[in-house]
Amino acid sequence: MRLALLSVLLLGVACSSDKPPTQDRRDAGTGTEDAGSEDAGSGDAGCEPLAPGLGTPLLTGLNTPRRLAVDGADLYIVESHSLNPQQPQPGPGRLLQLPRAGGDAVPVATGFRAPDALAVTPDALYVLDLDGLWRVDKATGEKDARPLDATVNNVTIGGTEVLPARLGDRDVLVIATAHRRLVRVEASGGNRQELYAGTGYTQVRGARVVGQDVWFLVAASETPGLYSVPLDGSAPATLRDGSITAGTSLEVTPTHFLVTEGGGGNGRVLRLPREGGAAEVVATDLQGPAFPVELHGTLYFKDVSTGGADFLRRVSVCSAGGAVESVGPEGVGPGGLVVDGDTLLYTSQESGTGGVVGRVP
Repeated sequence: MRLALLSVLLLGVACSSDKPPTQDRRDAGTGTEDAGSEDAGSGDAGCEPLAPGLGTPLLTGLNTPRRLAVDGADLYIVESHSLNPQQPQPGPGRLLQLPRAGGDAVPVATGFRAPDALAVTPDALYVLDLDGLWRVDKATGEKDARPLDATVNNVTIGGTEVLPARLGDRDVLVIATAHRRLVRVEASGGNRQELYAGTGYTQVRGARVVGQDVWFLVAASETPGLYSVPLDGSAPATLRDGSITAGTSLEVTPTHFLVTEGGGGNGRVLRLPREGGAAEVVATDLQGPAFPVELHGTLYFKDVSTGGADFLRRVSVCSAGGAVESVGPEGVGPGGLVVDGDTLLYTSQESGTGGVVGRVP
């Protein structure tokens, strides 16, 4: 079962240098902007990494848990059950709520086929699934009768995103589809706009809202790289760095873009200065890196693993040339990874009953 899942994950990852603007810091757990607060993808500026260890399981016995998000007193997790479901909707996938203080997980909504990207707002949860983008009422757990957008449905490859944002007086959602398109829709549905549309087998994976621009990765294209586009769609997307040819995940800190790309032994993790300049390669020879974050001067990321205590990695960014080290939680990865204060929260995307949600330390 582990080898089958590893094959699926490896399949997913195989497939100009204008200065970016500054921004208010953003919560990496939800994709929303939080003016004046600490960036959840970067932690503080210290240089003391988390002590390695096996981590602390918070929830076990899951079947292919994928993405997770932090909201107040709770964690939300999507459990897919399969990355290649054959059944029509509804499927066995679930959206779970887990108290951060401990306790039992509660199903919030069910009937998903292969849920991936997840976003939380004050009133709703948004889940990207094989049938499109779904809205779930946060208070009641009621799932809308129809998806907000049924075209954004290529989720099994991973690397999708759902990002809440504010456009004028409207709440909107930005969706990186992992297929050809970057899409913006109203949070209540409708008014769909394509911010970027590739051709053929183009992959749009990883996205972050920076001020009034969306930054995203394009792969499997004649012009791959790191792009930006105005959130309001007032101008075409601009290629910012064409050296990133197979990008899979994107994160933003107050000073850098963090990028994972490639796989199959050729995967890399990069740091790009937001004020321009050459990319720094911080890790190489990886199987399928994903979800880079910074905490206490250390860059953490996940890599595909066949098992054992090595799927969560770290490398110091306080000094050049630091060695990549294993942090320790057991599992296959990549699942999801977010920063919650001084803690890393992760899922291990194992099938059957081996899937885990945990924290480090």
